[in-house]
Amino acid sequence: MPNTWARLRSGNRLKQGISRLRSNWLYVIQAGMAAGLAYLMGKVLGHDQPFFAPMAAVIVLSTTGGERFRRSIELVIGVSLGVGLGDLLIATVGTGPWQIAVAVMASIALATVIDKGVLLANQAAFAAVLVATILPPGTSGGTNRMVDAFIGGMVGLAVMAIVPESPLRSGRREIAKILGITAQVLTQVERAAAEADADAIAEALREARGTQGQINSMIAAANSGKENLNVSPLLWTQRHRIRSLIRVLNPVDNAIRNTRVLARHARHLAEIHHTPSGEQLLLLQRIAAVAGRLSDLYFGKGSESAEIPVLSRELKEIGARAGREVAVDQALPAQVMLGQTRALIVDLLQICGLSRDSAMEALAPIGTVEKYGQANVANDSVSEGNR
Repeated sequence: MPNTWARLRSGNRLKQGISRLRSNWLYVIQAGMAAGLAYLMGKVLGHDQPFFAPMAAVIVLSTTGGERFRRSIELVIGVSLGVGLGDLLIATVGTGPWQIAVAVMASIALATVIDKGVLLANQAAFAAVLVATILPPGTSGGTNRMVDAFIGGMVGLAVMAIVPESPLRSGRREIAKILGITAQVLTQVERAAAEADADAIAEALREARGTQGQINSMIAAANSGKENLNVSPLLWTQRHRIRSLIRVLNPVDNAIRNTRVLARHARHLAEIHHTPSGEQLLLLQRIAAVAGRLSDLYFGKGSESAEIPVLSRELKEIGARAGREVAVDQALPAQVMLGQTRALIVDLLQICGLSRDSAMEALAPIGTVEKYGQANVANDSVSEGNR
């Protein structure tokens, strides 16, 4: 039995590893191309051991998230600065513990004067340490290494432009994950609320509260896509698509926040042994189905042009049925749940491409409940920490 369990775990790890490789195959190609080209250019310039050229190229390509181009420039400057200053100092005073300490301090100090970015200072220190230990002056061309570092960084940026990563793929994947969690939590809440099962709702709420990492990843992926557009002219034709992607970030963020608030009030309702009306539960069920289908579409499963209009009509129909009568004579938490349900409908309609005003018009008239729901969204980050 232990051997069987070990084989299963090994199989799962292998599958996870293959999945990671599929997600990062372009980086593998970019890094290999950049390292080889950078080394070749160093050789063409007559440098015997252009070690820092491929190293700088790979470091530049390893940057992720937003402001990738700026971070890449910081890396190029930092590595070049650290190599040049390290060469100068170590060639003058020799190698040893105190010499390395001086080289690192000088590199960080100068990098800090040049730019406020921590990344630049860290890379300058890292390069100075390499010069002082593994490749001390005299082993390969002195100041040539500073040139190699600069060449490698430029090659890395060029490869980013010539072999660009899709500005949409990672951002859409992160949006799909959040929408999938929204659908799953709403389904769990709907089923548990029907039984007034506060513990099950609390479990769903914990899952919803654990999405901040995904939200951060979604924002970083969208910013990275925007940076890729700036770096690569080959992607300029996709500008309108990345703008559309960025437009839905706030509605997606609001959707998971509204889901958290809704789940919290559903738990309160269950704790006082009340259940929502059957119509309210049906609304949640239908909204969860739409969120799940949107998640599939952002994962690339299906035709958006064919299905988005269908989902928009479904949401409008749900909104038209989400009137005050759904929670009439219900306990206060049920009425708040209705407000959050309506807010969710607006969020999902915006994800489908409607403006906020158009999405609001799809809702049945209800008075001021929406204001309460929106206040909960605005204060969600604060209230989550207090409950």
